[in-house]
Amino acid sequence: MKTIPLSGSRLFLITCLLAFGVVMVLLPGPWQQPVHSRTDNLPVAQASPTPYPCQSVASCPNAPVTNITSPQVPCDVCIPSSFPSAANAIAFFDDYSWRSFIALVWPALQNQRGVPDTNQTVDGKGPRVFETYKGLWELFHFDGSAPSGWNDYDPPTMNACGATTAFGDLVLASFSKFSDLGQAGFGKLVGPLVAQNQTYVSYLTAYNQIEFDQITSNSWYLRAKLPSTITFNPQSVDIKSAWMDMTNAKNPERYYTRMAAVMDPVSGKCSPKLMGLVGLHIVQKTPTRPQWIWSTFEQVDNVPPAQSGAPGTFAFNDGTSTPMPPKNPYSVNPLPTPMPPPVNVTRTKPISTLVVQGLPSTVQTNANYQQALKKAGSVWQYYQLVMTQWPVPGNSPANPGTPGFSFPGTGATTSFANTTMETFDQSSIATGGCMSCHTVTKTGTDFLWSLADHAFPPKIPSLLMQDPAFRELKTLIEKSQPMEKPSAKPVSKQRPGRRR
Repeated sequence: MKTIPLSGSRLFLITCLLAFGVVMVLLPGPWQQPVHSRTDNLPVAQASPTPYPCQSVASCPNAPVTNITSPQVPCDVCIPSSFPSAANAIAFFDDYSWRSFIALVWPALQNQRGVPDTNQTVDGKGPRVFETYKGLWELFHFDGSAPSGWNDYDPPTMNACGATTAFGDLVLASFSKFSDLGQAGFGKLVGPLVAQNQTYVSYLTAYNQIEFDQITSNSWYLRAKLPSTITFNPQSVDIKSAWMDMTNAKNPERYYTRMAAVMDPVSGKCSPKLMGLVGLHIVQKTPTRPQWIWSTFEQVDNVPPAQSGAPGTFAFNDGTSTPMPPKNPYSVNPLPTPMPPPVNVTRTKPISTLVVQGLPSTVQTNANYQQALKKAGSVWQYYQLVMTQWPVPGNSPANPGTPGFSFPGTGATTSFANTTMETFDQSSIATGGCMSCHTVTKTGTDFLWSLADHAFPPKIPSLLMQDPAFRELKTLIEKSQPMEKPSAKPVSKQRPGRRR
């Protein structure tokens, strides 16, 4: 990948793809079933840019069956008709999430974006399917020009690195002020995440062909073309990935790694770097869940506790009892100079151990898939589902995505956030849960903040509060903040400006 230096910030892009939660631990049980053999009669990849079909099934097993051999994203969650309608179907949703993850990390067919290479296994070589999706910078050009075709690549001037890109190339950079480094926050990008090796985490949002085609065919990448109401087609998928610079990283063999063109935030110059995947959001619109199904994965060594048999070192925690600060101490604009020291990151709510009808919890589903991937010798054994979030009940498109209409629901006690993407937003599902945040764009852009924010001309921070959706989100955040209690003791003897 050749890079051409390109200077200057042209636009301030804003990203807000929040989180959802998923799980991991070991509990033996009768639900551990044999892994399926390789799927037969897979669709043949076409030379033309036809979207690769999802996997539909005629019937659903009474218990999820671990399967790491299908390169197809499921068309929908598969819940057997015999399963009680009032029961929590978490085991089936978590299995759906893992099957989607397997399909998206499958090696892609050479020169075919979004199409898996069915002659390989999940641990095969080459760019992964999700890496070939159209990146945010490819869909929303800084000058408002039309995106290139699905299987085509933009000229170097269209990416902030000035890189000549081809199949499988990854660019982690932005024309906007550090928007590839800042985490998603209300009305602005919030501070970056610093790993223990004192490097910044980089982020990239991307879209599958079904979603990309609908946006481009309707010219929705232009704000003037956005209708008052949008409904995306079923099987639309978007992802958000989090990447760590592997320089001096511990135990790199436990990460999926690849080369990428990465921009230095100080010099503005790009260089090739070895990057490791530390987080992945997967969001899919399905026929029975029109408010989308939200899944989030992490590398198992991100934060404590250590996985059984793991080295016990973490990418975002030094292993001491030093607590995580309540807020990010660093700003994204300006970025601290020189690189600041890392802070300890912890998971404030655990991955779910909920067992329903004797079926596996999220933690056990993780263990089942990790064991199958370990037998296959795959690096993906070192990844875990943190949470699946879905609308409740299904087939109810009029419902919002608020906690009362989604799992894990109001007062969630289990994880609903990704520690690499919503690091300091793990406390309240009303504002930290992905569906709660995205529901304010339900009517306008069908839960898609990236479209609401980045359609040209993109919204700039000083004007965001003119957007009713952002004002509604601000109100939610303010209502979720606990009132500060007055001190029970007189403070008259304290020095001015000081508190105990």
